[in-house]
Amino acid sequence: MAGRGRAGGGRRGTGDARAGGSASPPDGPGARGITRRLFLNGGLKVSLAASLVSRLSLGALLGGQAGGRKPVAARRYDGELIEESYEIAHRLRDGALAIPSSLIPEGPLHDAIVLGGGVSGLMAAWELERGGLSDVVLYEKEDYIGGNARKGHANGTDYTCATWSVVRPKDPFLLKLFQDLGVVQGIAADGTPRIDPRLVGPGPDNNTLVNGSWYPVPMYGGDPAGAIERLPLSATDRKDEIEFYRDMNAWAGRRGRDGRPAFAMPVEEGSRDPDILELDRITMLEYARRKGWGAYTLAEVDDWSTSDIGGQASEVSAYAFLSFNSLGQGGEDITLPGGNAWLAGRLTEKVGGDRTRTGLMAVRIENRGEEVRVTLADARTGRFSARRARCAVIACPKHITGRMVPELAAAGRDAYLKYRYGALLMGAASVRRTPRLKGAPPAWFNAADGRLIQGFLIADYNSDRWRKGDPDRPNVLCLWAPLGGRATRADLLAEPWSHWADLMADDLESMVPGISADLTRLDVYAWGHHMVIPAPGFLTGDARRSLTRPLGRITFAHSDRNGMPSFELATRAGYDAAREALAVVRGRPKES
Repeated sequence: MAGRGRAGGGRRGTGDARAGGSASPPDGPGARGITRRLFLNGGLKVSLAASLVSRLSLGALLGGQAGGRKPVAARRYDGELIEESYEIAHRLRDGALAIPSSLIPEGPLHDAIVLGGGVSGLMAAWELERGGLSDVVLYEKEDYIGGNARKGHANGTDYTCATWSVVRPKDPFLLKLFQDLGVVQGIAADGTPRIDPRLVGPGPDNNTLVNGSWYPVPMYGGDPAGAIERLPLSATDRKDEIEFYRDMNAWAGRRGRDGRPAFAMPVEEGSRDPDILELDRITMLEYARRKGWGAYTLAEVDDWSTSDIGGQASEVSAYAFLSFNSLGQGGEDITLPGGNAWLAGRLTEKVGGDRTRTGLMAVRIENRGEEVRVTLADARTGRFSARRARCAVIACPKHITGRMVPELAAAGRDAYLKYRYGALLMGAASVRRTPRLKGAPPAWFNAADGRLIQGFLIADYNSDRWRKGDPDRPNVLCLWAPLGGRATRADLLAEPWSHWADLMADDLESMVPGISADLTRLDVYAWGHHMVIPAPGFLTGDARRSLTRPLGRITFAHSDRNGMPSFELATRAGYDAAREALAVVRGRPKES
């Protein structure tokens, strides 16, 4: 794994397919699943519900630990804080980057330049090549390719650093993509895609911690009542939870009065029914309150929102929340050690390693007649250089794109100033032994809210090691900690590794008593702009659309083009931006 360097999200599950219920098996007709965890720690859940708007500050996090701060002498593990390369981007933001005004372009006139080496940029580069452009080059500011789909390796297993899994394909685009990548190996007689068996987890899939004991929670489809009734909840909370999950299931199959699916990927392909679009005018918290759900389920909704979309239920639109979950974006149907880095590797192979360049950040992109000029900065040497191409695809978050492309502001397309992103911390906890849990065997994801983390994933899930089942094998526990109001992005940049590592270690110990004795290393990955937050009006309004349209010979990718964070939406954004770029090169540009 690279040293200091640079992501979908932490989904959990419901349904009743693996507990003797009536739901279809994972590969059977109707296997879709609301892939989320069911329950939080019971005590904390109520307190979270009472403070949906005002979460814990960093000071409260640090000061609220039992016994105060852990003394350094007691820390029996090491690690480091691994961040994205912020320096050049922040100097660009602050106007402190002196970009040379006249650079002679180096190299040939490329057919296309792609800026950003995440899955969106990789998809764009591949589609440009498939569209007939022979000279395509991709630049990435970090020293590795894959963006959020990054993996590490420790204790004999790969582990994910930010993105975990993808859903079974439901739409033609994703089905074709997964066939091309070898994920789908055929179509069954009933029309169900046959997934490569290596990519289908053997289970158990999900546990949740309630009152100190772990409970297995199955993940796939079906009526959630059976799973919920096995948990120690009050009758009122059970009723609310069942209604909530049934509501999510219902939205997955609902259509508008125009006959189109209520939600689709991208948003523009979904229903234009005014009643459905109106959901983008209210927050998910308001929607949940209108349903009459109580404190327990309100906190559940908030947990889903911060975990998967990066913002609290009080700031995320109901349309975004319901769309994200009914489409199943980010769920755990297809999993491997290392998470989505496996898919990013497949995309990189399709593009060709000789077409990718790392350690170079684009700081200015300009239309120049029949070509695009790109100015690059090398963070290691400080050297600036220029390249040129017949078109360019920018696969970077829009708040960065806006600073790279002066023409956007000049054209009045400054909607990027309204974009907001949720920050994420991800911990990689190396342990001498795979933990044994009270009440249930370890699952793929083990959900329990701590002061900072929302649970942990076991890194070698869906591997030969997992299937052999040696309970004492060394492992890595991937700790999921979307900040979601618990701390600020400024805290993320200002606080040292020890603050975050000790918080995570304390949370892990509260979830698995005694695990501290086996903890040898805890690396913390900081993702400052991990997930775009779709506030009310964002998905169906003009701000996002204004940054989606091509600008001269420049087109725009990245998952935030589609307004929500997931591998599925990122690849679709890259594909669409590449098709727009191909139209420009062929002399058939779309509206600028």
